[in-house]
Amino acid sequence: PPYAPPTATLTADQASYAGGDGVQAGFWKRVAAYMIDAFVVGVATWIVQIALMVIFFGANMGTLSSNPEAMFSGATGILFILAVYLVPIAMAVAYYAAFHASSKQATLGKMAVGIKVVRTDGTRISMGRGVGRYFGFMLSSLIMGIGLLMAAFTERKQGLHDMICDTLVVDKWAYTAHPEWQNRQLGTVTVVILAVFGLLFVGAILLIAVVMGLAISGAN
Repeated sequence: PPYAPPTATLTADQASYAGGDGVQAGFWKRVAAYMIDAFVVGVATWIVQIALMVIFFGANMGTLSSNPEAMFSGATGILFILAVYLVPIAMAVAYYAAFHASSKQATLGKMAVGIKVVRTDGTRISMGRGVGRYFGFMLSSLIMGIGLLMAAFTERKQGLHDMICDTLVVDKWAYTAHPEWQNRQLGTVTVVILAVFGLLFVGAILLIAVVMGLAISGAN
C-alpha cells in the first residue's frame, strides 16, 4: 500500500554515519520529488473521497430523492463534510511523516530522485518531527511559497520548514558508509519528471487560452 513506509533493515552501506560530506539536494530535485508525491497522495485521497461519497450518498439515497438539504443538516452529514476535508489532510500527514521517519528517510518521490530527509547532524528524523515538518511545509506554502523558494537560495538548501524543524534534504548516500556515491547532478529521473510536468503545465495553459479565445469570439 502507498502509505506503508519501507521497513527493510538497512544494509551496512545504507546505515547512517554521523559527520562526513553531505551533498545538499538542489531545488529542482526537490521540485521533481514533490511532483511525484503530490500525484501519489492526490490519487490516493481522491479514491478515498470518492469511496466516502459513494457510501454516504448510498446510505442516504431515500433522503436524497425526497429532501436533499436534510442530508447535511444532521450529525451524519456534518461528519461527512468534515471527513471529506480532513481525511485528505490526515492521509498527507501520515504519508510524509511515516516515510520521512522510515529506514529510507524518504517519500516515494524522494526515493525516485535519490534524496532523503535528515536532521542537520545527519541522523534520521522521528515521526513527531516528520509531522511537524509537514505542517511547516504547509506554512512555507501559505506565505506565497516564499518558504519553499528559500531552498533555492539558502546556504544549506533549506526551506523555511527545514529551518523550523532542524532538517536537511540531501543525497540518499549522504551520511552513509559511501558518501563518494553521492550524485551532484540532477539525474535522469529528475530531468524526465520536470520535462513531463513542464509539458503538462504548458499544455494546460494553452488549453485555457484556447477555451478563453473561443468564449470571447463566441460572445462577440
